[in-house]
Amino acid sequence: MDNTQNTYEKKEIVYSSTMGICIVSDVTKLSADKNTPPVPYYVLKSYYDKTHVAYIPVEHHEVELRRLMDEDTAKEAFEELKKAYAADEDHVPDELKIGELAYIMKVKPEELKVMAGAKQDTEEI
Repeated sequence: MDNTQNTYEKKEIVYSSTMGICIVSDVTKLSADKNTPPVPYYVLKSYYDKTHVAYIPVEHHEVELRRLMDEDTAKEAFEELKKAYAADEDHVPDELKIGELAYIMKVKPEELKVMAGAKQDTEEI
């Protein structure tokens, strides 16, 4: 997938198909060795797991990078999630998309799933 049409700035929050919500912590230049000219890379840090960092080339990357969905799209996605839980109480959602919805709706991912109708784990250890 060639995503050269979008460029992101440092501190921007984006969605990565491999990490979910990320913060562009830097845009830097890296090269494979001293004989190869450096190319620009995004340094992405996971919003939910600060230890998870990825280096994605600015041009010709295969990872989907995009701006976050808008609030209207998030509301529609949340309604779809509610329908999925209503149809199947054991529904297993895409956790990366749950993270994006939770961020937009200003709740924690686990809270969002409960709001949508996920079964709560009532077992105690």
